[in-house]
Amino acid sequence: MSATVQIVLKPSVFAGSGKEGDFAWMIEQPQYAQALFVFNDNESQFLAYMDGISVGGGNAVIRPYQGAGARAAGVPTGPGYDALTTGNKAIIDRALARVRALIKSGRYTTLVYSADEADPSLLGHGIFDVGEDVRRYIVAELKTIASSAA
Repeated sequence: MSATVQIVLKPSVFAGSGKEGDFAWMIEQPQYAQALFVFNDNESQFLAYMDGISVGGGNAVIRPYQGAGARAAGVPTGPGYDALTTGNKAIIDRALARVRALIKSGRYTTLVYSADEADPSLLGHGIFDVGEDVRRYIVAELKTIASSAA
């Protein structure tokens, strides 16, 4: 019987460069060596995925880490995600399926996401105007992924 690993879901609030909350800094720290970082991606970059893994704005600065030996996974949050629709939910679910598969690989102990400072049950956002239902849905699904991994 193999041991199951408890996945810690870690909300992270950006509070400046070079410290906790800065995904570019955090991903380089040894305490996050077994962490999968979920960053807010734009839809076109997510759909292009491996065609060009380029640095993005905001927490998508870690987009290049989603290549081989993935340390990051993008979940689209825009543009145009001001409400959860069947169309954008399908794209979000596709991204979350990748997160789920990566977590099931057993290589991670922590799942880190950008959280809203006032309410960690909401995904943090900055570049796009993301609907509250979209932000709440993504975090709820990340909780499900983390809890079902154990």
